[in-house]
Amino acid sequence: MPKEKKSKKEQLESEYQQRIAELTAGWQRTQADFTNFRRTVELDRQKLTEMTKADVLLDILPVLDNFQLAAKHIPAEIENDNWVGGIKQIEKQLESILTSVGLEKMATIGTQFDHNFYEAIVSLPSDKPEGEIIEELQAGYKLNSNVIRPAKVKVSAGPNPQKTNVSKK
Repeated sequence: MPKEKKSKKEQLESEYQQRIAELTAGWQRTQADFTNFRRTVELDRQKLTEMTKADVLLDILPVLDNFQLAAKHIPAEIENDNWVGGIKQIEKQLESILTSVGLEKMATIGTQFDHNFYEAIVSLPSDKPEGEIIEELQAGYKLNSNVIRPAKVKVSAGPNPQKTNVSKK
């Protein structure tokens, strides 16, 4: 009889150990799932923050464009006026703020055209190599290495662009 009790005791102990192992494994899976969930939520939050920041910056960029356009058209007789200097300082302050949040103006003139960064408005014959950007029409910007607004540019068609025949209807 003691053998029976011992074997029953061993059997119960074995069942308890098995149940403990199952519960421990379940708890560890739940803990891993929760860690993965937290990581996913954090990545989603970061993406949402970046998208929101990009949306706000896209709303502000036309203001910066207008400052830059206005600066190009300042009449010569008031170019050294204090008021004009103040407006230029406001433009620089705006640029500084945008740079501090991660906005970066893309280089254009003299670089090779890449449709991932630039929008070609026109292709013109020039003495520059084919595909080289020869003029920037609107600045392009990146936010943390992601293009949020492609630059609008004029691209060189090369020194002797081939003419295409366009049939008239």
